[in-house]
Amino acid sequence: MTENISETPEPHHRKRLRNAARFTGLVFLALTGAAVLFFLFLPESWLRSIAGGKGSSAIGREFAIDGPLDIDWDWTTPAIHAEKIRLANMPGMDDANMLEIGRIDFRIKIWQLLYGKLNLPELTISDAKLALQKKDKDTVNWDFPALSKAQAVSAAAVPESRHDFPVIGKLVLKSSTLHYKDDIKKLDLSLTLDTASGSSDSKEDSIKVSGKGTLQDQAFTLEATGGSVSQLRNSEKPYPLDLQLSMGKTAIAVKGTFLDPVKLTGVDATLDIKGDNMADLFYLTSIPLPPTPPYSITGMLKKDAEVWNFNGFKGKVGDSDLGGDLQYTTVDERANVTADLKSNTLDMDDLSGFIGAPPSTKKGETVGAEQKEEARERAASARVLPDVPINLERLRAADMKVTLDAARLHAPGYPLDSLNVTVNLKDGVLTIDPMKLGVASGAVEGKIVLDGRGDVPDVTMDVVMKKLALKDFFKGSQFEDLSAGHFGGHVDLRGRGKSLADVLATSNGHLTLTMSGGKISLLLIEAAGLDIAEAGGLLLGEDKTTDIRCAVGDFAVKDGLLNSNILVFDTTDTNLQGKARINLKDETMDATMEAHPKDPSPLEIKTPVRVTGTLKHPDIGLDPKEAGARGGAAAILATLLTPLAAIIPFIELGTGEDSDCRDLIAQARAHADAGAPSP
Repeated sequence: MTENISETPEPHHRKRLRNAARFTGLVFLALTGAAVLFFLFLPESWLRSIAGGKGSSAIGREFAIDGPLDIDWDWTTPAIHAEKIRLANMPGMDDANMLEIGRIDFRIKIWQLLYGKLNLPELTISDAKLALQKKDKDTVNWDFPALSKAQAVSAAAVPESRHDFPVIGKLVLKSSTLHYKDDIKKLDLSLTLDTASGSSDSKEDSIKVSGKGTLQDQAFTLEATGGSVSQLRNSEKPYPLDLQLSMGKTAIAVKGTFLDPVKLTGVDATLDIKGDNMADLFYLTSIPLPPTPPYSITGMLKKDAEVWNFNGFKGKVGDSDLGGDLQYTTVDERANVTADLKSNTLDMDDLSGFIGAPPSTKKGETVGAEQKEEARERAASARVLPDVPINLERLRAADMKVTLDAARLHAPGYPLDSLNVTVNLKDGVLTIDPMKLGVASGAVEGKIVLDGRGDVPDVTMDVVMKKLALKDFFKGSQFEDLSAGHFGGHVDLRGRGKSLADVLATSNGHLTLTMSGGKISLLLIEAAGLDIAEAGGLLLGEDKTTDIRCAVGDFAVKDGLLNSNILVFDTTDTNLQGKARINLKDETMDATMEAHPKDPSPLEIKTPVRVTGTLKHPDIGLDPKEAGARGGAAAILATLLTPLAAIIPFIELGTGEDSDCRDLIAQARAHADAGAPSP
């Protein structure tokens, strides 16, 4: 038996609802059409009064049409002409009006409005001025509270997609400007729009914008060229955009496409950046970069949702190569940066800006005009320690996590091999951890923290030196093959100040260097002890080595004063002992080293070697009191006795003894482990 299956009939109540909806729609269309006709045939004075009154009430500011308002009636596409249109500015802003339009002419497809679409076959705007201003973080003149409650501003300013952008057949902008002022960033920019053109009928046309102004009191320019208006609305193809801007000697070029230029999403472009100093990029990006020599970087710029990516970039910073990937996001206008940087050869001189020092200006070094001036100022200064203030505003402006891996370091005269660091910046606290610096076939590892949350930064440094090869410190010299052994140490300092010089001048902590075993040039030891006979013989003959029993340098640091507790360099030939005092506040020093040979020598001058003066200009010589006393005794003996007796005061009888290396090293390590100034 065959069963007849029929379609389930529509419920009666649903059918009534559908008919009611159709009727409501027809009534709405009729009322809308009547409203449009009423608008078109109203007298000009009425229209101006209604537009001004209703507009002002809706947006909370005065809106007026002070000039003629004419409508050339057409049932499908009427033409509207208006002059002297103005929208008042927010109180407290620099300009009286936020928007002024000298003249506007457009044609509009009336019936498209019934479907919620804005279609303008022609639009010409002349003598327009739009003034946008940001007074502070919470005060902008494009904020309309009355409209914001209904989210009208965001809906109008940010369409759901490119396709929601108004349909404009022919766009002409004449003698129009956009003036943007950001009081926080000290940006004052005027964009000229009278060169803009666009046509839906010609893809050869383009939208062009140019402007100039100032940013941080430096000249600022902007040039932008995009596709036509029809390309802007075409959501099937990426929109082409070529943007170039400059600030002083910083130049940025972006060339590529945007899937949605209205929302700045789907970016696929090349980004070229070059300038004299990377620190200047802070004004454009809010990324707190250290001062650098001239640089040039190129890579691919992409944007997915709210995340910007600068991928596979390569270039030069000073005399160093640099590449990697960078990710940039903003939350509440706060920059958040993650970067993975790599360098095949990193010139250490290019990192000097990180501690507030200018790079070298020697021949062959890449430096900018700003760095040259800083170098001249430093050269004229009597101080060595960098006193460039730490910029707390920049330190608090962003959060960052940056890794830097340099396979090879270029540092002539220093046994530096490689560098691997991770820099974390969070809420004004800068942490370098881990830090690993390849030095003399060993490593310097540790952690540095700069807390910039207070008015005066606090800095802590905990650094360990592991298995540094003594031989590497004499590389390229006649003593290289005569040196052997390894040494290590520990630096534990805490200080506070607005510059590196201030931090060290207030520092407290401990410094330790220890070495057990190894070899060193005998000539160096004899010269240090002023043994004329031994050193002279080695200079004329073949240099030899002497075994290093131990070397210990143990220093306490209290309120910027560095004092030695232990200062010993003990070899099988000579025991060198001394003391040192360095004032990091005024950079003065006073150190002595006295040699005690373990074998008799006829011309050993038993006078300590003394180092005084400043860190920048040290004075090295014999202790004047000791040298004077010994010289006077020699003169008397030479007169009263015989010439042979005159050399007696200079004869060292070899009474030097071995140091208790085990105990000295134990003391130094105990002080270092305590992490506090020694008593």
